[in-house]
Amino acid sequence: KVDYKLVTKEKNKPPGGEGKGAQATPIQHSFLTDVSDVQEMERGLLSLLNDFHSGKLQAFGNECSIEQMEHVRGMQEKLARLNLELYGELEELPEDKRKAVSDANLDRLLSDLEELNSSIQKLHLADAQDVPSAPSS
Repeated sequence: KVDYKLVTKEKNKPPGGEGKGAQATPIQHSFLTDVSDVQEMERGLLSLLNDFHSGKLQAFGNECSIEQMEHVRGMQEKLARLNLELYGELEELPEDKRKAVSDANLDRLLSDLEELNSSIQKLHLADAQDVPSAPSS
């Protein structure tokens, strides 16, 4: 059984604060209280939201679409399902046939993995071409 202790951070203890009656002051959190700071933050967040809705924000560049990323995710899920299906079928086979079937399954999985790898590389290349290079001095 593991015992867990609740640990709280404390501010600097007063000199000699290790004695019996000494109490530590808990750390206080600081929040924005200046109205102008809050309004500036709100404007920034609203601007960011508008940029997102207008399509100006692109996490992976202009060449990398949501459809391409969903396609890659679908390929990953398909490969995972295939791996589980093939392994399940392998367990049902007699011992003498498992080696040959296992080799064929491995070839099939590696082929699908190469296709997935190619799709992922295309996303990376599209993203790298879209990033402007830094000027050299």
